[in-house]
Amino acid sequence: MNPTCRIAAVGCCLAVCASFSPGALAATDDNSGSSVALYGILDSGIEYLTHASADKNGTHSVTRMTSGDMSGSRWGFTGKEDLGGGTQAFFLLESGLNVNTGGLLQGGRLFGRLAYVGLSDKTYGTVTLGRQGGLFLDWVSEYNPLKNAVYAIKMQDSAFSDRLDNTVRYEKRFGPLTALAQYSFGYDNVTYGTQPAGDTREARVIEAGLRYTEGPFSATLVYDQKNGGSTNPAAAHTTKAGGYEGDMDRRIGVAASYRLPSVMLYGGYRYLNSQAIHLTTLSTGPVESSSLYWTGATWYATKALQFSGTAMYQNFYGTARDPWSFQVDADYFLSKRTDLYANLGYVLNRNGSNLGLNGFGTDVVAGSNQFGLMAGIRHKF
Repeated sequence: MNPTCRIAAVGCCLAVCASFSPGALAATDDNSGSSVALYGILDSGIEYLTHASADKNGTHSVTRMTSGDMSGSRWGFTGKEDLGGGTQAFFLLESGLNVNTGGLLQGGRLFGRLAYVGLSDKTYGTVTLGRQGGLFLDWVSEYNPLKNAVYAIKMQDSAFSDRLDNTVRYEKRFGPLTALAQYSFGYDNVTYGTQPAGDTREARVIEAGLRYTEGPFSATLVYDQKNGGSTNPAAAHTTKAGGYEGDMDRRIGVAASYRLPSVMLYGGYRYLNSQAIHLTTLSTGPVESSSLYWTGATWYATKALQFSGTAMYQNFYGTARDPWSFQVDADYFLSKRTDLYANLGYVLNRNGSNLGLNGFGTDVVAGSNQFGLMAGIRHKF
């Protein structure tokens, strides 16, 4: 977005904010059943990491300010309108930001986290159009104690933080069972640009999932299929029909949780067959396949204090570079909106693996184990 357009867009957002009554975060039209709300999360802390870099004198640690440790820092607008007969129109615009610099995230997009509009109906379900979360982000990441925190499951697989451009989503509930399917016509316009005419595969995504929730038990099953950015004969595989198909990543995830009186239990599994984008730069073959396992729990010690722990293991087929990661978190809530946290993480890199607490190949020396500590404050409004 050029500077002029960005300033204009921000100005429009500020104008909407100004329309709210003084001291209010939401505006409601009682006659039409419509409402618009402003919301956000600001999360900032300090991180210490070992083996973050290396030179001829050895490996080095780093201490730095961080943003979005437990929850991605963001602000946004959400709204709905009652159309009658059990039907509603709705929208959401959500912007990611770095609290420590004030800069935009997601490639500098104004509403890079989410931007969609849709219709929901009690009988026919919900249809949503726009930039939306992938199902490994929206559903599967919920089945681990730290959700989408930095020292959590997305460090093992970036698909757990997927957001998809140009996406159509359909969702329908059947009692305790929810079914969802979505299709992206091109999941990253910043990287791949406009979809070329006649290309039905480049950067396309197909996802489907089922989620069951009944009492203290919840479980999900998700399938994700993502094409790469090239479908020309020089960089693609020949299909049985003689045509060409872009390199493709396929994921299957299954996960469950169970709520006890003061403890929440979690567990899950994800299978990956990757041709387009490899998780680790150490993979040299055309296909990277792996199985990821995780388990964990959250103990609600008091109304204000909770502790979480997670263990994750990823088995890369055909190699011994199979890393473990462990996380322990303490979270103290000063109020419903403000909490203080301390998050410890440890990665065991076996046989030259390069998993870091911030992701594969990120601020870590290949083959070195890594310890990290994050402590900070999170405020929701």
